[in-house]
Parts: sequence; structure tokens; C-alpha cells
Amino acid sequence: MNTRNNKRARDTNEKIVRAMFRVMTMKNKPLSRVTVREICEEAGINRSSFYSHYQDVFDVMERVEATMAKGLTEAFIEKLDHGSGIGECFEALFDYIEKNRGFYSFYFTETDRTGVIGVAWELLQDRMQHLDYREFGFQTEEEMQYHSEFFLFGMTAMLRHWVTGGCRETPQELCKILSRQYSPNMQVFFWGQEQL
Repeated sequence: MNTRNNKRARDTNEKIVRAMFRVMTMKNKPLSRVTVREICEEAGINRSSFYSHYQDVFDVMERVEATMAKGLTEAFIEKLDHGSGIGECFEALFDYIEKNRGFYSFYFTETDRTGVIGVAWELLQDRMQHLDYREFGFQTEEEMQYHSEFFLFGMTAMLRHWVTGGCRETPQELCKILSRQYSPNMQVFFWGQEQL
């Protein structure tokens, strides 16, 4: 393949992605109202260039989500593959998000989806398929599935809160907050029984 053309394709792709996010932020538009025409005008490209890269604006977002999810997953798995504990793996994940705070700040402000985190979670689950639910202390596979759903949505909400709050805590501090969620004060679950 021609390296010059590859660079041109990458440059055009980057222009499209940046233009889409600029249109959404400057015009305060949800993704569903952004048009290919607006993206092309903002990027300074023609429609045929857009369509040689993407099918529509939703395709752009899906591919950006996939790229960011892959980065999240790689940050986590790289630590895991080097023998790090789960805490260090989550620290690496939080560090990746902090380093890409611009994207995540926009993403968590403009969407209520679990997209990036959901895709990363699926990639991690694919990696951990061989593990038995009993290794995690669950009684059944169904119980583990409930936990997975709870974790996915809880983690997404936690990250949304952290990023939209300006990432005030360090990745290490956020990791400590996460670990405390797995050993909460059990009295919280019974609060109110005596008061009622």
C-alpha cells in the first residue's frame, strides 16, 4: 500500500472525528441531530471523502467508542499480563481515562450510554471466559451475571461522576474508592429497620 495515501486517509479520518465533536459542542447538538453535511463543512472535506470512511454519523461514534474501548482494555490487560493485581489494573484503566479526559468529558456529558465502558467490559469478559463463577465467590452463573450488570452500570456512573467533576481524585485515589465499594459497611443495608 502507498504510505502517503495511508497518511492521507488517517488525516481525513481524524478531521472527520474532530469535526463531528466540534459540531456537537459548538452547536450544542446531540449526535442524532448532527448531519454529514455539517461534519464535511467543519472538516473542509467533501461528502464522498466522508462516505469513503464512514456510513453515517452514528458509524463515526461507534468506531470512536470501539477505539477508546480498545485502549481502555489494553491498559487493563497489559497490567494483568505482567502479573499486576486487580487494583493496579484498574489504576491503569483510570489513568488511561484521565489522559484522554477531553474525549471522556465530552462523551460522558453528551451521552448517557455505557458504550465505551460496555465495549471494554465485553472485551474483558471475553478474556476471562475460562474462569469459573465459583472462583469469584458466586453461587451460580446467573448471580455472576447480575453482578456483571451491576458493575458495568455502577462503573460507568462512577467514571461519569469522576470525569465530569474534573478528575479531582488521582487514579490511585479512585482505585481506593472502588475497592471500598467491595467492602462497604454492611450496616448501610440494614439502616432504617430500627428507625422505622
